[in-house]
Amino acid sequence: MKIVSVCACTVGIAHTFMAKKAIEEDAAKRGWEYKVEAQGGYGTEDELTDEDIASADAVLLAVAVGITGEERFDEKRAAGRVITMDPSEVLKDASSALNKIAALCGEPIVETLREAAEVEAAAEERVSAAVAPKPVAATAAVGSGEKPRLFANFGKDLVKAFNTGVSYFIPVVVIGGVFLAFALASGRAGESGMEVTNPIMQSLNTIGMAGISMMIPVLAAYIAYSIAGKPALAPGFVLGYLANNAVSTPILNAAGEATSVSTGFLGAMLLGVCAGYLVNWMKTWKVNDTIRTIMPILIIPLLSTLVLGMVYIYVLAYPIGMFMNWLTDLLSDLSGGSAIVLGLVIGVMTAIDMGGPINKTASTFTMAMMTVGVYGPNGAFRVAVAIPPLACGLAALIAKSKFDAADRQMGISAIFMGLIGITEGAIPFAVKDFPRIAPGICIGSAIGAALAMVQNIECYVPHGGMIVALATNNIALYALDMLVGTLVAAAIIIAMKPKMENA
Repeated sequence: MKIVSVCACTVGIAHTFMAKKAIEEDAAKRGWEYKVEAQGGYGTEDELTDEDIASADAVLLAVAVGITGEERFDEKRAAGRVITMDPSEVLKDASSALNKIAALCGEPIVETLREAAEVEAAAEERVSAAVAPKPVAATAAVGSGEKPRLFANFGKDLVKAFNTGVSYFIPVVVIGGVFLAFALASGRAGESGMEVTNPIMQSLNTIGMAGISMMIPVLAAYIAYSIAGKPALAPGFVLGYLANNAVSTPILNAAGEATSVSTGFLGAMLLGVCAGYLVNWMKTWKVNDTIRTIMPILIIPLLSTLVLGMVYIYVLAYPIGMFMNWLTDLLSDLSGGSAIVLGLVIGVMTAIDMGGPINKTASTFTMAMMTVGVYGPNGAFRVAVAIPPLACGLAALIAKSKFDAADRQMGISAIFMGLIGITEGAIPFAVKDFPRIAPGICIGSAIGAALAMVQNIECYVPHGGMIVALATNNIALYALDMLVGTLVAAAIIIAMKPKMENA
């Protein structure tokens, strides 16, 4: 039995490589051959060859984003030998993920992994008895070589598309946010805001503004790319630029002039999705060979951009723009109880799945607000992301009678991951004892985020932990809120954890 796999999470740091390791360890215990490709933040590692894929019995795609080279698996997908899951699902229970592969290929389901030799021996007996290819399981994603319908997996494709857009969008936001933060920190307050006078800092400000200007087009382009591949990139970039800049609509204002509207993040997401599905549909058109050669470079980009651009300007821009203005004003005016409630919600969403889909939903919302100049929700989120690993690590180091030596060693790593804003550092603790870990980290993160909202802590970059403290508007309060949330969470974890029997 041989499997190949690709792992890719939204940011390409923690979930990607933790899921890769989990798959490799579980496959090794079963005596399977395996190769796992990681498409992470540094690019592709352990890249699968055509031979690797052709010789594999099945493919496991542990991906939350669109991946490079997905067409490599078309034949396996047509044969019903591809299973796609979120990396967080694989990370939490790799055995269940590989059991799905086993069921797909007619291998035994392993409830509790036995010795590798026993599993391998049983596998060899079945292989020797099977001369003909194994039948495709009924649970296969795609059967009999038929092409999937355009909207067959609309929900999952949409989530993956948004994750892909955010994945490519984050480094651009970092460039813009960090350079702007440094430049503005050197300025002085004037009537029109922070005035930067130092020539070097003015140059940094120019670079930062370039990053900020690019982030929305990048988001739209890679949402479209996730759905329809390379032909959708150019329409996505152009339509994202349209969304990020004011366009004149047919709606007249009180002075009888055309209303100019910019829809930003929300407009870019909608246009990216529309571009992806329109391009996917255009790729199915039956045309002669001559026309087909110019479809991806001429007909598809021109026609899709024309249609969606005109629909956006004449139909969508005004209502989306009004909604974004309302939401921006609402969040900008939050104070007191309203700010606390928003902070509590952001904190719980951040901690509950420790970097999973709920966490990423909160992250996407805060970054949407950043694009319209509202940085408070992002400040709350960036405080909250550090608290779960910091709290787990602190609890393990303090309450030695309630954690074993392995936990204490993990605790050191978790504290380091918390300081650099990687929530996934809490996952090993939660997997072992979720009912006792989850309440503490959710409450602690909620308190830290609520404090940040009330104190109007703003963070100008899409990352968290202490490594971005200089990119906030109040370093001391940012650190204090993180500390308070961590102490509360650690105290709850210690109170709920029982003493170990052999302590």
